[in-house]
Amino acid sequence: MTASMLHMSLADVARLAGVARPVASVWRSRPASGHPFPAPVARVAGHDRFDAFEVVDYLAVTGRGNATVERADVAAHAQLAQVGGLAEETMFAGLTALLVLGAERGEALADLTDGRLLEVAEEADPHDELLYREIAALGPHLSELAAHADALADASYSARAAFELLLAQQLARGGGGLAAVQLRPQVSTLVGRLAAELAADAGWEAPLFVGPVAGVGDLLLQAAKQYAGGLAPSVAVAPDDTSVGRLRRRRLRVHDLHQVAVAHTDAGDLRLPEAPFDGSVHVMQLAAVHHADGSGMGSSDTQVLDAVGDLVIQLAPDSRVVVVGPASALTDRPTSAETDRARDAVLRSGRLRAAIRLPSGLLVRAPRQHLALWVLGPAHPDVPVMDRWTVVGDLSTAALDASTSDDLITDVLASLVDPRQVEHHAYRFGHRVVTATLIPGHVPLVDTRSPVLSTGRGRRTLDDVIARRECRLISGNRVDSAHLQATGRAVIGPEELTGSLPTGSRAVDPLTFPTAYPSSRDTEPGDVIFCTSPRPSARVDREGGTVVLAPARTLRVMADPDEGMPDLVPEVIAADINQAAGNDWRRWRIRLVPPERQAPLREELHRIESERRDILDQLTQLEQQADQAIAHATAPREEGR
Repeated sequence: MTASMLHMSLADVARLAGVARPVASVWRSRPASGHPFPAPVARVAGHDRFDAFEVVDYLAVTGRGNATVERADVAAHAQLAQVGGLAEETMFAGLTALLVLGAERGEALADLTDGRLLEVAEEADPHDELLYREIAALGPHLSELAAHADALADASYSARAAFELLLAQQLARGGGGLAAVQLRPQVSTLVGRLAAELAADAGWEAPLFVGPVAGVGDLLLQAAKQYAGGLAPSVAVAPDDTSVGRLRRRRLRVHDLHQVAVAHTDAGDLRLPEAPFDGSVHVMQLAAVHHADGSGMGSSDTQVLDAVGDLVIQLAPDSRVVVVGPASALTDRPTSAETDRARDAVLRSGRLRAAIRLPSGLLVRAPRQHLALWVLGPAHPDVPVMDRWTVVGDLSTAALDASTSDDLITDVLASLVDPRQVEHHAYRFGHRVVTATLIPGHVPLVDTRSPVLSTGRGRRTLDDVIARRECRLISGNRVDSAHLQATGRAVIGPEELTGSLPTGSRAVDPLTFPTAYPSSRDTEPGDVIFCTSPRPSARVDREGGTVVLAPARTLRVMADPDEGMPDLVPEVIAADINQAAGNDWRRWRIRLVPPERQAPLREELHRIESERRDILDQLTQLEQQADQAIAHATAPREEGR
């Protein structure tokens, strides 16, 4: 292979040398001791390309860069120049096919003639399902590209790593439309972990992970990689002879995953094999487009939901499904009657166990679009239809880090437990809603006003309980700082709530304050005083009569004349606010306490508070005794004693 067949951009040079991208530009403009930077050998999409081996020699002779570079490593950082008029897609498909073939043979392909390479390819792929036609399409350039595949595998330390490198480069260049649905690693990892945990939770030792829709196999790979059961899982993909479908089969093959053949029935359904698999988890990413002309990769929201509905009809009773797709289709308010009907069809199946709205930024090429997760599992046949539930959650403003993913997976798994155990889980991100309340027309699945089951373990947003008039929001008082003093009527603002000022350090004159501020509002016993900044903080005012300083506010639990007290307890509200994330108080979720549990809870909290005060008094006495002991031991001694 001639040196000029491997090209590098300045960004490639920087990665190879272990430096920042601007450093490579400086090298190009400033020769080092008579050694100029290599001249460009090509220009692609407005950017210069450089001979990869000339770059390696330049780094060796100048000593520039932060990494030792070997010529054998170059293939992992460079891009193959166009060969003999072959299209970029043809070269990419052919190289990935050669990597798969080389991995299976365990020997260099460059030692084989063109004729022998085609024979070997046909032996490996007798039905031309994944690699034979891609290798044959390389024509007279087969030998040189086989040599490059060998070099790339050596430089990347494995054919698997080399395959992933080529795929990443292809996606970065646009990937023939695949980049439009490329997911960030954290969401691919989350979906894969969730699928693996669903299989483990079902008790399956030999699960089958199924990819029923087109894609490059990210989610299937993650699911298989993260499954930690006793036996290696198998994977199955729908019959698909497109370039994307064949690429996915090559990718699964190079990762040495056991692939199971599936077929479509006459009705178009997916026919899965039976034994020896314990059960199946379907993993699918669905994309929606909203172009006026319908162009672009993906489907409409209705088509996204229809795809899920079609799968539900085909599922075995114990199958699980993980769907990642646009929030506009999966969780937000339906934008059309067709979308509404398609979503209702899934809800009425009773199999939607969880619906989670995810933060934006998880689609590489559409950072503002929100995705959502659906998890489907067995319906609860022993639960009456009107009592069945779905766990919903809103992570729109959360960071999808490891801790968030762990707790989200725990919440989702709790949605599949036996109905008798469901009340024993305290959700972090999700809460249970009666599925029947989600079926009426044009209702969002994830909404701040979603009704939930009042089980003592359910939650509602603060905005929801205020809208239902179960809790009253009272603004704080705006008081001139000149009217604040050291003694008088108690004052509490954000400073007292967050501890930057001790409680009792500020007050107002009880005689002049009502005259100066005739519309001022005081607290009543049991009110919750809270603030949102600099962090969420709250406390219960048990005595009342406090002047609350804005921007702090007051929450007052309100009894209904007919229904009595709502499922709210001030101490619980304060505790949940103190653990809230973010300063959007409308989204804070408050735990519910049924009326029959409120009196015992208050008695227990009163007992705990009494013990706490006793302990604090004892601590104060012990500190005083310690001070007295120190003072006695360090006091000056009198003469003669």
